[in-house]
Order: sequence, then structure tokens, then C-alpha cells
Amino acid sequence: MERIKKAECPHLDRLKEISKFAKTVCEDCGFGADLRQCQTCGFISCCESHHAHDKEHFEKTGHPFIRPYRTNYDWLWCYQCKAYLD
Repeated sequence: MERIKKAECPHLDRLKEISKFAKTVCEDCGFGADLRQCQTCGFISCCESHHAHDKEHFEKTGHPFIRPYRTNYDWLWCYQCKAYLD
């Protein structure tokens, strides 16, 4: 997977400060592990290694950024750049 500097991502205007919600499952299927949070609207979804509702949300809405949700690790992914942002 590619990594780029956050400042180099041309989509940063769509990145918002999203707070953690009380949700504990994917909003589409109810799956409760390996969740992702949209960093444009806060939508909670399961990752691509499960039902890929995170990618489906991007394809439906064009919201480019996701972050792990309720995990002990953190990263920022831009679907449009197809890269992790450092």
C-alpha cells in the first residue's frame, strides 16, 4: 500500500474532525469487528476484509477518508489517493 504525506493529498478539504460515536457495529450489516469511520460524515462500517461496507460507502458517497474505529491502532486512508496519509 502506498503512503503519502498528508499535506500532499489533494482531497484534504473533505477531511473533517469526527468524534467517536457510541455505535459499536457496522451501520449496514451489524458486524462488530474491524470497524472503520468515515472522516467526512462519521458513518461506521466494516472493513474490506469482512463485508467491505467502508468501500461501498465511499463508492456511494465519494467520501474519501476512513480511519479505524474503536481500535488500539490509528491511521488515515484516502480512497481517492489509494494511500495511507502520514
